[in-house]
Amino acid sequence: MSKRIRTAMALFLMLAMAFNIVGCSKIEEIFDLNHNSRRERRRDDDDDDDEDVEETEETEETEPDTTETSETRPTVAPSDTELTYPDHIPTYEEIHPAHENGTVSGQAAVNILNDIESEIIIESIGESYVNADIYFADYESYGITFDDDDIGWGEVMSDHDEDVATVNDYLERLYSIDRDSLDTDDRIFYDKLLYDMELSAYALQYTAFDYYESALKALTGPQSEVLFILDVLEFDTVEDAENYILVLRDIDRFYDELCEFEEERAAYGYVNSDEVYEEVAESFDNLVSQSEDCFLYDSFRTRLDNIPGLTDSQRESLIEEHDQVMHDIVFPEFEECAARMRALKCGAPSVGVCSYPGGDAYFAYIFATQTNSGRTIDESIDQLEAYSDSVMGTMLNIAGSGDTAWLNEYLDHDYSVGDTSDNLDYMYEQVQEDFPAIPSHSYRLLSVPEVFADSFSPAAFLGYHLDNYNSNIVITNESQIGDTFGITCAHEGYPGHMYESVYHRGIGNHPYMYLADSIGYAEGWAEYVENYSFKYFSTSPASEIVRVENQLNIILFARFDMGINYEGWTAEQCAAWYTNLVGTPVTADMITDVYTLLLSDPGYGIKYGLGFINTGMVISQLHTDFPDASDMEIHAAYLNAQAGTFEQILEYASEELASGSVYYQVDDWDGVESNNLSAGDTPVAEPSGSSGGSSSGGGLLGL
Repeated sequence: MSKRIRTAMALFLMLAMAFNIVGCSKIEEIFDLNHNSRRERRRDDDDDDDEDVEETEETEETEPDTTETSETRPTVAPSDTELTYPDHIPTYEEIHPAHENGTVSGQAAVNILNDIESEIIIESIGESYVNADIYFADYESYGITFDDDDIGWGEVMSDHDEDVATVNDYLERLYSIDRDSLDTDDRIFYDKLLYDMELSAYALQYTAFDYYESALKALTGPQSEVLFILDVLEFDTVEDAENYILVLRDIDRFYDELCEFEEERAAYGYVNSDEVYEEVAESFDNLVSQSEDCFLYDSFRTRLDNIPGLTDSQRESLIEEHDQVMHDIVFPEFEECAARMRALKCGAPSVGVCSYPGGDAYFAYIFATQTNSGRTIDESIDQLEAYSDSVMGTMLNIAGSGDTAWLNEYLDHDYSVGDTSDNLDYMYEQVQEDFPAIPSHSYRLLSVPEVFADSFSPAAFLGYHLDNYNSNIVITNESQIGDTFGITCAHEGYPGHMYESVYHRGIGNHPYMYLADSIGYAEGWAEYVENYSFKYFSTSPASEIVRVENQLNIILFARFDMGINYEGWTAEQCAAWYTNLVGTPVTADMITDVYTLLLSDPGYGIKYGLGFINTGMVISQLHTDFPDASDMEIHAAYLNAQAGTFEQILEYASEELASGSVYYQVDDWDGVESNNLSAGDTPVAEPSGSSGGSSSGGGLLGL
């Protein structure tokens, strides 16, 4: 049977670390903006010259380059040489075909939903001890168990034929259900689950889909968060500590398989540029540089203190074994990975994923998974470009008003009230009038090790042990804290990722809804509330310019993402679009880092830009349709609709607002406890009176 890179079917359960998006923020660029710019033509524009170019590109650039151009290229042919490709971009109706409503109703229908959910959780999370221990404090209550031989990171590859059979079985059972008979909570779950499974069924038709993208990416690959993941594996027993050491030993096998996948991918002709491989290698170099003073050495010792009855002899033996494995297995494996990534360099051109056969259809697939919307890419390009013109218009109106009183604040603004803890405390109080209360919870703060200071974002959020409210970490990078750090804390904390995570741990009966929430939904909410939260720091024209610049950054990333990976833009074309938008010269060299990132990680930009725009559009539509509703009511209804598509969110939020009774999971803002710790310190204990929820939210390390 053929193998495929494991995607856990419809569950997008990756702990995705995303870096801060940076862009133009220079005052001189504001005064020279020109928003009346000519747009680059898209693939569907009617232009004979463009059609000639398209034909040339199809014959000369769309086939993968399988020519051996370097002795370092892999020479072993892949075991499966017959890949299947799509021959056109799918329509929404092709992925989500119309079907008759099923006949199974009542408790029988609910049982089908619950059974599928349980099977998915056991299959996807239960495949990996690390995943299970990260996502659940009590994974056995979800039917997940492990033999000693299974303690590790899980398999990199899955069986394609088995995945096809499983998804088809899920769809057959879902189609048998009478959707209209379900109550609201089950119907929300049904709609989300069906949407995801139909996307999975489409993707499973084409084995080439597994090879379009690297598994090891410089910014969002598993190596980018491996140290932080290891740090949150807790010890309550000697067995926990022994299992942790088995997890460390399994890094050798797991990362070997990841490298083997990259080598197989290259042997098929799906080769990254040398710049991309070098950035991935450097991400491993950063890990190797921690070999002597990694915080995990102290973290391991600290976690042993939590084991009752641990003898001195047991402690000494565990520490000795741990340090030996770190020195002899873990860091040498990372060093090997860096070498294997550099060995793949072959002078390959820098091309977007659309340059591969069927690559534009693949991008349409990941576009649907990342943006959480049924809109087409072309519709979204029009939507984004119209919004970018609006943003530029706002900036021009302020800059050209003749009133320059705002200028001093703009040049010397400080939208922050102190350190991370100060800002989180401040935002926790400020948002209470505009956002519904969340359950009592706790969080801890971690500081980024110095070796990662230049590459890590100012802050990030990690939610884990999603079966309680108290497993939340905000990671901060002191060297990257800037003049809008309070806004950054709003994105990561309140009312952003941590707030949304805790909120969704307390509503609904289906863990799938927050385990498999779309990253476009999660980042769309965080970007929306980040921009909303400017008002808590300033309402001046200066803050408005900073706010729209913030929006412009994520819009640029999204537009470049679609240009590179759907339309085949070069770096020069990206720079030309940027120049046309802002009216000041931008060169390809100025956007090299952005261009390389989006080549290696298609979809990285759209989850932020289009997630933000679609979130804002839904909330704006709700305000239009329900003009008497408060921000509090709108936000509650939006959150209660949970993480379906944006179209589904609008439907369910509208139903709740029309009912005249918006649901609030708790009445009062009460009970938050924090600890300002360094990486490796013991997590904060649960505050008294805090209950663990049966559900959780946002298992996501995000920007």
